Amino acid sequence: MDASQLPDTETQESVKQLGIFDCEEAYKTPTSVDYENLFNSGMIVLDTNVLINLYRSNERTRRDTFAVLYRLQERLWIPHQVLSEFWRNRDLPSVKGHHRAKARTACTALDKALRSLSDAADRWLKDVHLDTDDAANQRIKGYRDRIEGSVEEMKRYIERQAESDALEGTDSTHTDPILVQLDPLLLGRIGSPLPPEEYAEAVAEAKRRADKEIPPGYADYASKSDDQAAGDYIIWKQVIDEAAKIRNDVLLITGDVKEDWWTPRAGQNLARPRMELRSEMRKEAGVELFMMTPSQLLAEASSTFKLKVDERSVSDLASRERGVDFDTLPAILRNAILGAIEAAHARATTVHQVSGLKARSPYGLTMSELVMEELTQRVATIGGDALNVHGMRYPIFDGLLLIPMRTSPGHESTRMLSSQRLKRVGSVINASRDMLNFNDVPLANLTPIVVYYSSSPDSGVEFAYAVMGNFDARGNFDIELRFSLL
Repeated sequence: MDASQLPDTETQESVKQLGIFDCEEAYKTPTSVDYENLFNSGMIVLDTNVLINLYRSNERTRRDTFAVLYRLQERLWIPHQVLSEFWRNRDLPSVKGHHRAKARTACTALDKALRSLSDAADRWLKDVHLDTDDAANQRIKGYRDRIEGSVEEMKRYIERQAESDALEGTDSTHTDPILVQLDPLLLGRIGSPLPPEEYAEAVAEAKRRADKEIPPGYADYASKSDDQAAGDYIIWKQVIDEAAKIRNDVLLITGDVKEDWWTPRAGQNLARPRMELRSEMRKEAGVELFMMTPSQLLAEASSTFKLKVDERSVSDLASRERGVDFDTLPAILRNAILGAIEAAHARATTVHQVSGLKARSPYGLTMSELVMEELTQRVATIGGDALNVHGMRYPIFDGLLLIPMRTSPGHESTRMLSSQRLKRVGSVINASRDMLNFNDVPLANLTPIVVYYSSSPDSGVEFAYAVMGNFDARGNFDIELRFSLL
């Protein structure tokens, strides 16, 4: 039937011709025109990490970020849950004291490397029987003095840079430079909190969705209490409610790169919001959802508004946003971890075979103990240390605290992050925030990395992943990065 044969109540205009993009799962890659329209008329939402990372950024990146945010001020909107999370996390040492803490960790590692180098030279002199040879000792001393001078110069540079990037006045809210700029920027642009009854319902709904892995926020239940883990969903609910009122397309700016917000990158394809989120936004608010990371925001806004944003600022933010496949481990440490797991598997398999047991095999318990033993020894060999927590020694290398944990094949590995063993480590770290009891560096300045792996006598080592993050004030592990080790 053609249009001329349609009943009078129907016209050609009422017949929608479907195209390739008329599907819930379809998506269009946003263009610069799309972003320009959002900058001019959309609702631009900032996630908590955008505000918190203003403290962790260097001075140049902070300046460029604020320049972009002030240019977009009329379009900004902040969910009240973001404000709550901002104030809850602002006082953490890893936030306000970020630059000085990282400088102390780096300088401690340099001092340790210098001691190792000196010890190696002394051992060599002794092993080749030159320890009483004046000429050999003078030659080594000359080399050692030049290296020590270079290391001291490097430490001074690191400390000067930390002082330059560190924020003065954060002890008082009246002099905190971040708050001084955020207050006028966000005045009148904060959403209202949920009433107590509605908040309780939202927490319950967040848990229900998490159990079914409905985005966003379900990944947080592996490492946080239900109340805190519900934060992402509450932010999402508040964004939808506001978008439904004003009927503007939404641009969410977030540095959270976990899979419960984004469809992961595949090859050269750009990451994009989860299809479920885009569909829910259309259904509940009647508008479109767009998402960008802070580095993408700086790059796109600088082009649109002809702002002079330093390319290094974009790169600095991008380095924080890399998640899966972002290799943050030194190669020597990565090799030590994998070598320890493989060696432990070989030894545990022997125990399994000798025991002659099947379902009640001691393989699992043996594997966990041997991985810890092997890893501690290998890290010590490459110049690392260990931290004693409730009778267990956790390896430390270059400011990284390694927490190996075995999970069963097929088990959802991220749930291991809620284990009591991990919480005990977090409690020790938090209890020692102000104590200089590890190489004169506060334990809170160590960066925890949970190494989780799966293995069996028959299949061998099936996978090995790592998650990097920090313990919050309650001892919960907050994931920042994930990456594969195999």
